[in-house]
Amino acid sequence: MWTMVRRALPVLPLIIASLSVPLAAPATAAPAATKTPAATKLAAATKTITPAATKPAAATKTITPAATKPADPIAHDPTVIKQGRYYYSFITGDIATRTYLPMKRSTDLVHWTELGPVFTVAPAWIVDQLGITPGDFWAPDINYFAGSYHLYYAASSFGTNNSVIGLATNVTLDPASPSYRWVDHGMVFRSSMTDNFNAIDPDIFRDKDGAFWMSFGSFWDGIKMRRLDPHSGLLFTKDTTLYSLASRGGASIEGPSIVRHGNYYYLFVSLDYCCRGVDSDYRVVVGRSTTVTGPYVDSAGVPMLAGGGTEVLRGYNEFRGPGGGDVFGDRYVHHYYDRDDNGLPKLSVRPISWRAGWPSLGDPLSGSREAGHGPAWMTLVSRVDGSVLANPSCGYEGADITLAAPSASTCAQWRADDRGDGWVSLNNRFSNKVAEVAACVNADGARAAQWGWLNNNCQMFRFTEAENGWLTIESRLNGRVLAGAGCAGTGAPVQTLTATGAACQQFRLQPVGDVLLTDATGQRALDACGRDVDFRNPRPTACQRWRFEHVADGYYRVVSRSGRALPGQWRIDDGLISRTGQVLDVRLVTP
Repeated sequence: MWTMVRRALPVLPLIIASLSVPLAAPATAAPAATKTPAATKLAAATKTITPAATKPAAATKTITPAATKPADPIAHDPTVIKQGRYYYSFITGDIATRTYLPMKRSTDLVHWTELGPVFTVAPAWIVDQLGITPGDFWAPDINYFAGSYHLYYAASSFGTNNSVIGLATNVTLDPASPSYRWVDHGMVFRSSMTDNFNAIDPDIFRDKDGAFWMSFGSFWDGIKMRRLDPHSGLLFTKDTTLYSLASRGGASIEGPSIVRHGNYYYLFVSLDYCCRGVDSDYRVVVGRSTTVTGPYVDSAGVPMLAGGGTEVLRGYNEFRGPGGGDVFGDRYVHHYYDRDDNGLPKLSVRPISWRAGWPSLGDPLSGSREAGHGPAWMTLVSRVDGSVLANPSCGYEGADITLAAPSASTCAQWRADDRGDGWVSLNNRFSNKVAEVAACVNADGARAAQWGWLNNNCQMFRFTEAENGWLTIESRLNGRVLAGAGCAGTGAPVQTLTATGAACQQFRLQPVGDVLLTDATGQRALDACGRDVDFRNPRPTACQRWRFEHVADGYYRVVSRSGRALPGQWRIDDGLISRTGQVLDVRLVTP
């Protein structure tokens, strides 16, 4: 979450033991003469700042899991189907134990029982095709048609597009049934290193006319599609067209899943990088089309073949790198890497809702350990002329960061992800890339740019108090701070410079839209309902949505959507700090 620290201080565990704060009433609610002086209103809930030199170091912050959250099972690239009273899940196997397509089942999509793998050894045809014996199979997709369950799966030589998609069928998914037996039907499709696509991550879909389609793809030229025979489940020989659905020009895109809603087909895909544990930056985007073969466009009209995609899920709280998903009815099942369990891949199931013709993903059925959806989005506003730190080209890896005129563009919005010891990474809302000192150049004038998260000092920064609510953004690489080249404002490229205290090296943090103000555990949110503000259980109410109205310098008026405000003016630092030196220990979180 946004935890801003002053010079030489670690991240504080932001918590209020017992909060009872009278709120400032709306301007028309009462005559000024009846108001309690602002300086005394927060006495019960705030503390006076101890000078930085004497302020004690905080204990390491720990997140206490919510008592009602069950443990999500291990899973990667899940797919789900229901037979009878059970939901059955199939996942990518475990290369360490040569486990091929493990199965689980559940009655509620929350509590799961292990059933064992589909295969105990790799079918011989896969070894013959690939020239290796793969240690696991990837990203299965389960469907029911033609009187049996069809399980599509992929095998590959890692890091190449020497890949195959296979098919196994079973008349039942219940291992206790005497009819339970998997029959492998061999190869459906393959790619070789002379192709511009990768035959993994299959997804099977039946269109409104009853035709069956298989979308697939990873990296290379993106997501492709072939038509299937509805009886055999293999390729349809009367249509040999290889359709192109989505591409990022060789950049990471994979894991397609298609669903029909209303008059549109919707293509969900995963972007960026899986398989890095807590450092994974996988996310999910969607586009739509009136025909199953495309063209698919996002909500802004950008074709998915040109890199488009409307984001519906990215990492937050314990859910790092969510993706590898499959649409199952009105739910989206996917994996994530558990921040609080050594980055192990876990299963998550989310409801899909629809508004104005576009899907959104709700919170997981098994819950979350924290309120909200990660650190609040911010603009970083320069003291020079009000310009903001931006990705003006809306680019990705290697795109320069400059100072730009303020706008509502997500290319100019950032969030600070906690990286420990007071350091954060600055994640761009549009690109999902982080700010870095380009090429790790350790010198004045080194340019700031964007890259995927690599967990190095070139990509870590900390906010340090300057004056009057203004902060500097210090690089962990070299101790230099971010500023516009030549101390200029709008249009200037952002560089790292030796700190001098100049105004051009100072920024304020402007939250974007509504935010939650939570305690350290993230399980309670500041609530303006009633006479006093207090931490209460999170709920979708205007009383827990706060906005930051800029007043002067780095100070804000903090107003709830219910119309009531915290008394006085506040800056963002270790929580919120008033002009009178009082501290309100909260974290700024996306609702």
